[in-house]
This record gives sequence, C-alpha cells and structure tokens, in this order.
Amino acid sequence: MPDFNRDLLPILTSANTGVWTYDAGTGKGHFENDYFGLLGLELPEEESSSPGKTVHRDDAHRFDEAFSAASAGNSTTVTYRCFNNDTMLESSILPCGNGVAVLTVNKGRAAKMQNWEKRYGTLVNSLFPNFIFVFDVNFMFVDVITPRGLRLFHRNEELIGTAGRDLYTPEVSELFLVNIRECLRTNHWREIEYHLDLSGIRYYYQARIVPVDGDKAFCLIQDIGDRVRRLEEILTQRKRAEESDRMKSVFLAGISHEIRTPLNAIVGFSELLVVEEEIDVRTEYMEMIRNSTDTLLRIVNDTLDLSRLEAGMTEFVFEETDIVSLMKEVHELYRPNIKPGVQFIYDLPDTEIEVPTDAKRLKQVLFNFLSNSAKYTDRGNITLKVERGGDHLIFTVSDTGCGIPEDKLAAIFKRFEKLDYYVQGTGLGLSICKSIVERLGGNITVSSKLHEGSVFSFTIPYRYAPPVVGNIGSVRELIAKQRKRVLVVEPAANDMQFIYEALKDKYDVVEVTEEEKILSSFILEHPNIVLMSMEMAGKQDVVRKVHNISKC
Repeated sequence: MPDFNRDLLPILTSANTGVWTYDAGTGKGHFENDYFGLLGLELPEEESSSPGKTVHRDDAHRFDEAFSAASAGNSTTVTYRCFNNDTMLESSILPCGNGVAVLTVNKGRAAKMQNWEKRYGTLVNSLFPNFIFVFDVNFMFVDVITPRGLRLFHRNEELIGTAGRDLYTPEVSELFLVNIRECLRTNHWREIEYHLDLSGIRYYYQARIVPVDGDKAFCLIQDIGDRVRRLEEILTQRKRAEESDRMKSVFLAGISHEIRTPLNAIVGFSELLVVEEEIDVRTEYMEMIRNSTDTLLRIVNDTLDLSRLEAGMTEFVFEETDIVSLMKEVHELYRPNIKPGVQFIYDLPDTEIEVPTDAKRLKQVLFNFLSNSAKYTDRGNITLKVERGGDHLIFTVSDTGCGIPEDKLAAIFKRFEKLDYYVQGTGLGLSICKSIVERLGGNITVSSKLHEGSVFSFTIPYRYAPPVVGNIGSVRELIAKQRKRVLVVEPAANDMQFIYEALKDKYDVVEVTEEEKILSSFILEHPNIVLMSMEMAGKQDVVRKVHNISKC
C-alpha cells in the first residue's frame, strides 16, 4: 500500500477533497473516501477503480502525463474537465511511498463559494457584523468567513479541518451538534445562544444556523455580550429596587415604633402636668418630658443623617489629618462620660500618622463606639486604640462590659437594632457608623463574648511612605524613572481587558471594577491619572470625594 497518512483524511474530507491512492506494487487503486460524492459528481455507469475514468476524453492526455510524472517522483497539479459535463476538476498528484496519491477538488464548486462570498459577503457583514463558521454534519470546521480586519482567537486556517469539539466545551458542542443535525434534517434555520470562556473572561454569542448544500450548515455568529450585560444590569437594578422597597417598609415600621415611644411620654406627662399641683412631681414630669424630647430629636437627627448618607447627599471633606492628635482629642473630650470605676485607656503610636480623611466623620464613629461601650461597661476598662495594618489604619474601641449575645452579632449594624431596649438610644448609631466607614473607604467589624466584653473596629485606607534616603539628585532620578500610575474604573470585564492591554506597556495600571473600592484604591495607590467609565462617572458623590482627596 502507498505510504499515505490517513490521519489527514478527516481534514481533506471536510474540505470536500476526494482522495484516491494507487499501489504500484499491486497495480491497484483505492478510493479513500466518498470521492464522487465530495466532488458532486454522478457515479460512472461502469464501476471505476481510478479517477482517470472521470476525465473528459479531450483532457485525458494531461491527466496521464501528470500521473506519470508523479510515478517518477515529481509532484504536479493538473486541471481538467469531468467526463460527462463541463465541471472543472483539479487534482494534486503526489508521489506517496511505493505509489501515488491523487487529491481532487471541484473547481467549479470552490469558485461558486468564492463568488457567493464576493457577492453577498458585504450584505452578510452589514446584517450580521461578526463572523461565519461553516460546519459539516459532524461538527467539523469546513470554512471560516470573517469581515476584513476582524481577528478571532484562532487563525482561520487553523480552524478549517478541525473538530468543533476542540474549541467548545462538551455542553456547547452538543448544543451545536444537535441543532446542526436538526437544521439539516428539517431544512429550517435554528438559533442558539452560548458562552465561551477564554483567559478568564466569559464571552457570549448567538449562532443562527442555516442549511447549505444539504450537508453543511452556515453558523452566523454574533457577539451578544453587551446585550447580556445590559440584561444583567437591568435584573440587578430590579433586585435593588425590590430590596429598596422592602427596606423602606422595614424602615417606616421601625421609625414609627421608635417615634411613638417618646411622643406618648410627651403627650402623657403633659396631660398629667396640667392637673398636678405638687411642685416636686411637676418637676419630675417636666424632666421626663425634656428627656423624651431629647430622645425624639435624636431619633429625627439620626434618621435624617442616615438617609442623607445612604442617598449620597452627605458632604465629606477630606483633608490631611494628624490621626494621633485626633485620637488624643477624642480621649480628652469623652473622658467625663466614663462611669466611675471604669478605666479609660488610649493606646497610640509614638510616630505621627497623617492620612487624607474626613476628621469630623471619623470622630463621629469613634464617639458612637465609645458611647456604646460606656453604656454597657460598669467595671474594668475601655480602650481606645489605633495601629497600622498593612495598607490600612485600624481603629479599635474595646471594653470589658456585658458583651453581645452571639445570635445578635450578625444584626448589630442593622437599623433600629438595640441590645437592650431599656437603655436609652435610637438603634441607628451603628448603622450610621457603618455607612460612614464605607464612605471613607474602609470596613467595620465587631467581635464579642457575653459577660466578657466587646471589640468594635474599623479601618480606613492608609499608605505608609518611608522616607527616601539620598541626595536631591538621586531622588529626582528615582522619581524620573517611576512610571505613571493609572487608576481605571470600569465594571465591564471585556472593556477593562482592552484598556489594560492598551496601557500596560507605558503605565502601571490599577484595575477597579466595583464602586465601593474606588475611594480606597485612590487613597492607597496615589494614581497620576484616573480613567472612569461613563457609568461610574455619573456617581457624583464618588467623583466629588476623589476630587477633594486629590487636593490634599
């Protein structure tokens, strides 16, 4: 048998190439595949064992000369007419071991396909602006048609002749195969949607499968990533709206309960005050009315404060702040509120720490933590502490008070959540603290053991810059060598990947995909440039904060 590589047969067959081999030793030939069917020819009336029988009699001499040349070891290509019509065939006749291999294609069919692409390619590109895969019934790539300038993840010539299963996952391959076969069986187009994961990025496509020539399928592929992302965004916004509506109902139920208590006290003691004649009792009633009024005012102020924070209407003023001095000031101001017998300790670094932040809001959070500790701590100590922790400053208020039951820890930062309903307070303080800390770019946490005490902590971004040692010239040289840093804010993964690839050679790129991380990344990374998507640029509160910090 001639030394023909039969591993090439699937590729040649998928390219509509008929293969015939001839063994010089035995003088016999063999059709390796459906030679006549692939070329679109009718079978000769008499059984044929050679492709020479398909040659028009006027062109037979040319085929015989090419065959003789190949038998002598010289590869050649010959074009000729078919025996019973004017169909043009082209055969590559190759020496192959102790014989010859003849690879034949239908020139007319190939020219027809090229003419189709030339005539209708522009129309297809305008209607379906991505690309076309042509598959056979076994999901093998027969052809790839792409608009000019479009580059796929693989080169077109690499795809032709390969199995679709080599590119797609088993699930997507099965989806294609089932729909291609159904399309060819019914002679009606079908449509599928699928995803492809490459380099950690998920791409979404729609394939419209159209039958062609009875045994092939044109798959018109369109990128639908933008549509899928818009749909996901709509669903996310819908969930947010539903959650907002639910939270509004919970909020109204909570605030109505909290307001009703002091209002009932004010109304009730006011009525008693009218009829009471004892001076001491009247004084006691007036004190209760005043306390209830203070509580009501505090509820209203806290409610307005929380609403403004969550609506992004609260102005944050970022300035360079000496943290150690601020902590000492908080300690001095709150010391009179600590109960007798409780030690008030502060633990501060020896060195100065400066960070751009809103000092007023920072104090508000610390005072709230201290207020809670002071309420529930009758003995032991309360400790106010700040320390460096990587790229954050960690603020801590710990106490040896009554502690918090484990089942209440998860809800401690929710609205109107109170540890003890008999202790004065609105239940909004820690919720406000959580909103403030998140707006400052940090996180808030709590740990506690019942009857042993609690630890409330929060962080804000901080980047420690060690002093540069050297003369002025070396410092300038160092700065000159540093590449500029670009902070890119883009929620879409595909767009982020494109921007990164475009900038990575000249800039250090810092990627941010979530709104909550913009502020902390800006403080930590000190970028020279900020690129923000139009969607994120519409968040005026975030943009204003970035602008304020950049002036520090």
